[in-house]
Amino acid sequence: MDHIDFSKIYSFSKLNLFEQCPQAYHFTYLHEVYSKMKSQFRKDPSNIWPFNTLGKAVHDAITLFLYLPEKEKTLENLKEQLKASWWSEAMPQKIPPLGKWGGFKNLNEERQYYKKALKLLANFYKTFDQKIKIKLLPTRNIKRSIDDYKKLIKPVNDNFDISGKLDLVLDLNNGSLEVVDFKTGKSEEKDDFQLRFYKLLTELNFGQPVSKASFYYLRTGNIKEFNLEKDDLEKIKKEVIKKIKKIQAQKEYITKPSKLCRYCMFKTFCPAKKEVSQYIQEPLQEGFADDLPF
Repeated sequence: MDHIDFSKIYSFSKLNLFEQCPQAYHFTYLHEVYSKMKSQFRKDPSNIWPFNTLGKAVHDAITLFLYLPEKEKTLENLKEQLKASWWSEAMPQKIPPLGKWGGFKNLNEERQYYKKALKLLANFYKTFDQKIKIKLLPTRNIKRSIDDYKKLIKPVNDNFDISGKLDLVLDLNNGSLEVVDFKTGKSEEKDDFQLRFYKLLTELNFGQPVSKASFYYLRTGNIKEFNLEKDDLEKIKKEVIKKIKKIQAQKEYITKPSKLCRYCMFKTFCPAKKEVSQYIQEPLQEGFADDLPF
């Protein structure tokens, strides 16, 4: 595992980035200069966004909570895990409040996002069945999440591997598995390819059939379940390989301007700056209930 060729590994997010914007994909993974600088770009406060800090914190808090002994799995202890999860990947040693290292303009904005995170966790606590058997839980070392990615690497053929980060895999009573994904964003639209990709990745790793996937939309508390029993594994594998080959055959990487341009760390270097500029606007702010450590 010390000599992993990440260039031949494809995750759902990597494949999805190409669909969203081939130019952004090229900058991120292929450009001879910018691709080597992406770690540096991610540490620039101008490329750190509050929703990313919130999303990671909520996911990490759930992970830490699920490691607790059964008697300690209370709502108050879930809130405590959020305190441990509120950290900056760009500045790991920073003690909250994170300020610009969490993408926040000021203390008030950070407080609002923390309140939102508490609401999302409360919705998780209300809806998640804690008695169900867990097959896979992300690493307890939340600052080493790359370890999860490394452990899940599996080949789809002689040339390509796939991997990713699964929020949770559950062991059902019928011998099959359920993939769980926690959603912290507003949209409750599903991506059928994401579901199929998760099924493929999970079955390759555990050798058990994945009969369903569940998306927990933590903003609303809604849970949507998707039956995956009829999805053929070989067909999914062919679909993934086809997408990879399409990327590898690409010779020109066009820009697809969209609202996502605002959050692209390569927008300064984008050849379509004029088209992109119309999408770069100030996002709306939100307010939430009070229960804060800072």
